[in-house]
Amino acid sequence: MAEVGRPSQLDDEQFILKIKELFLDGKTEKEIQEILEIPAGTWDFWKWKNYQGFSDTLLSYKHERIIQKAESNLEQLLGGDDDRIRADLSKFALETLAKKNYSKKTETDITSAGKPIIQIASEIAEKNAINNSPEGNSEML
Repeated sequence: MAEVGRPSQLDDEQFILKIKELFLDGKTEKEIQEILEIPAGTWDFWKWKNYQGFSDTLLSYKHERIIQKAESNLEQLLGGDDDRIRADLSKFALETLAKKNYSKKTETDITSAGKPIIQIASEIAEKNAINNSPEGNSEML
């Protein structure tokens, strides 16, 4: 079956890379549309319908731009004069970027390790034949 209609610009990898480059350079969507001569209606259709994942792609570019700015700020602040800020940022960077070796690993034991979770009054325990000793398993009421 023959393809219908003209090919989309979104099929051109170089076109998409140019959008990414402009987006990461801080250009607005309107500026990108003008630079690449994309009609506003076409851009809007691509974005609102998430045509070929266009809206998702733009969002990923936005996140990448934010990450780049945050990394730049981190680098600048790490080289600053305030020891407290440098210490906090260093700790943050190590715990997040090198988490394999530096993360705060918090393990929560949700078991009772064989100890009763709740102590039952001895009269009630005896009356209901519940084992209330640390070695035994307690039953929940």
